[in-house]
Amino acid sequence: NAIINKKRSATCQAKYTERQKSAAVDPLLLEQFATGRLLARIASSPGQVGRADGYILEGKELEFYLRKIRAKKAK
Repeated sequence: NAIINKKRSATCQAKYTERQKSAAVDPLLLEQFATGRLLARIASSPGQVGRADGYILEGKELEFYLRKIRAKKAK
């Protein structure tokens, strides 16, 4: 929350408010938040211990993995 409300210069604040107008969250991602589960891809390096780097799936990649999961459940 502190990161979102931090102090910005006038030009930076103008860019931020302009981007907020067109910002949209993928409906599939909102559906995942509603269920309380998010699909993510863990991308750790070989030999990496105690840390899990990765990112939350969205867009085409999320659609792909959801199709795979549904196909596996249908079997």
